[in-house]
Amino acid sequence: MKPILFFIILILNSDVLFAQQVPCDFDSYVIKNKHSIEIANNKIAQKLNNSFLRKSATTNNIYVIPVVVHVIHNGGTENISDAQIQSQIDILNEDYRKIVGTLGDGNGVDSEIEFCLAKKDPQGRCTNGIVRIKSTLTNHQSYQRADLANLSSWDATRYLNIYVVKTMAGGVLGYASFPGGPTNQDGCVMVHNYFGRVGTASSSLGRTASHEIGHWFGLYHTFNNSCGVDTCTDGDLVCDTPPVVNPNFGCPIINSCHNELPDVNDQIQNYMDYTDDACKSMFTYGQKMRMHTTLDTIRTIIWSQSNLIATGCDSGFVSPPCNVVADFTSNGDTICLGSSVLFTNKSLNTPTAYQWYFNGGSPSTAITANATILYNSLGTYDVKLIVSGALGNDSIISLNHITVINPANGQTLPYSEGFESTVFPPNGISIDNPDTTITWQRDTIALAYSGNGTAKINNLININYGQADAMILPPFDFTTSAGVPYLTFKWAYARSDANYSDDLIVLVSKDCGVNWIQVFTKSGAALATGTTQTTPYIPDSNTVWKSASINLNTYSTYSRVLIKIVNVTDGGNNLYIDNINIGVGVTGINETRNSINYLLIYPNPSSGNLYVEYEMLREDNISTEIIDVLGRTVFKINNKAQTIGKHKQEINAVLEDGIYTLILKTGNVVSSKRVIINK
Repeated sequence: MKPILFFIILILNSDVLFAQQVPCDFDSYVIKNKHSIEIANNKIAQKLNNSFLRKSATTNNIYVIPVVVHVIHNGGTENISDAQIQSQIDILNEDYRKIVGTLGDGNGVDSEIEFCLAKKDPQGRCTNGIVRIKSTLTNHQSYQRADLANLSSWDATRYLNIYVVKTMAGGVLGYASFPGGPTNQDGCVMVHNYFGRVGTASSSLGRTASHEIGHWFGLYHTFNNSCGVDTCTDGDLVCDTPPVVNPNFGCPIINSCHNELPDVNDQIQNYMDYTDDACKSMFTYGQKMRMHTTLDTIRTIIWSQSNLIATGCDSGFVSPPCNVVADFTSNGDTICLGSSVLFTNKSLNTPTAYQWYFNGGSPSTAITANATILYNSLGTYDVKLIVSGALGNDSIISLNHITVINPANGQTLPYSEGFESTVFPPNGISIDNPDTTITWQRDTIALAYSGNGTAKINNLININYGQADAMILPPFDFTTSAGVPYLTFKWAYARSDANYSDDLIVLVSKDCGVNWIQVFTKSGAALATGTTQTTPYIPDSNTVWKSASINLNTYSTYSRVLIKIVNVTDGGNNLYIDNINIGVGVTGINETRNSINYLLIYPNPSSGNLYVEYEMLREDNISTEIIDVLGRTVFKINNKAQTIGKHKQEINAVLEDGIYTLILKTGNVVSSKRVIINK
């Protein structure tokens, strides 16, 4: 059985290229944030143990939560309407207040929690609680959680930040942060076609957000930790939710656990299961008290009367019609001569016209929502934006926003670094450590690939998940290369849990760090060189270091090229880098590149027939395979030649209800997604 089980684990965790299809990404979040969640759970448990609170049948107090919705779009249908957003707020109130005559009026309780689109922004300006930003971040990757907050975020202690995006990696529908987690992840992220019940979500009943925000209040899935033993201290930590062995799909009648008294069916109506929206209609009293305890211990500011007044969500506030409010951000401020900067509009209250002024830029004006501006003159320059709406104009000017410099050419090639110097960082390398905590350091305990020293980052103790720490190599003049330039290095790594992994990424910039292109990424099994372990990973004589060889010929005509070697922490284990070289003639260990740009499977869950859609980046043979949870192949198509471009494949496989993994394979690269069959 061991080889089969290893194969199953490898496939189910092949997140190197694509994450798995799951309705909710909370379980992954719990694993990654176990330390902060444990602290939050202790606070909640201590408060719940208060005898007065346990005996209270109702608080007779309504908690009102101010909400801001950030619509991250790229000009498509994911730029959903105000009406669709309001429909989701209505659904949340129907579900959490158990409003009579709605789908939220089930057998549960009124949670006495309401949601209000904010009517004042953090500066007290009039708003409808909706921010619209055109950005490629609408195709969202899990490691970009902090990037969303950097793009647009309001004070998370005073607002529930909800982000609406086009897609999420792995077909995830949404995720939310747990109380007490990292502040740069606090909030909820949802795909647009499951947010609300009109517009692009017209086929949805909007209960995905009710589920995700339940996590934000401190609720677990009803199937958390399976049946457990004690129904109060195991599972979802709520006494009156019947234990559930596995997530339920559809609307089944099932009794999967028998350790509760009385022994009752799974509560498929509970918002915290995976059942269809049409089934969901209730929170229990125990869940209500857990949510209230979270608000009374951890999220105390957001529902306070002073904050309701400050956000315009107090009952007496009447919002006037809102004029536009000008605001913008940019992807750089200090740039090199001849570089371009992307200016992103994030003005409030739906402007209808834009007028940009870029002192020193080319073009010097623009009338589009976003603008990419070239700077060909040295100096420091202001940026001004005027926006217009039905009620008038507003403007913002950022003095000295852009500084254009002309640094010297980078150093000549070749370059090598083996971390043998006792000085760290060495040889022109700098360290980017945004949170000023755990980052890259020199290590001499591990058995290096060669010599005595390596560069190391300790992900095992780093709980700032999603944090990107970079070793930035000195600038290089690639025109000095005698041939095709390659970046090569060795790495060693182990995971602390087979279900998740840190990321190793290499980024390159040809415009002095304004824009970065990803040229290499590894995660999961493809990153690991050592066995999964909860103790610190230290390479020894048995370690087989992995090799990276990256062709950088694209940059051979540029005289100042920057390279970042980035670790994105996910609570894994130690990552080591050694023997960095940039030069020519390095062949034979070039990393295999994936031929597939993206992979979509729909409908998922499916009643039988499946459609697989993917894009080929180059001509290649592709194999399609479906395996069950025991690792058995139940469907396979071998070596089908595919041309460059998008392809759609229909799969008519006779499959029993259950969870499967669909695999696309090109060369030595595997792309996979989970498939749920529910007839």
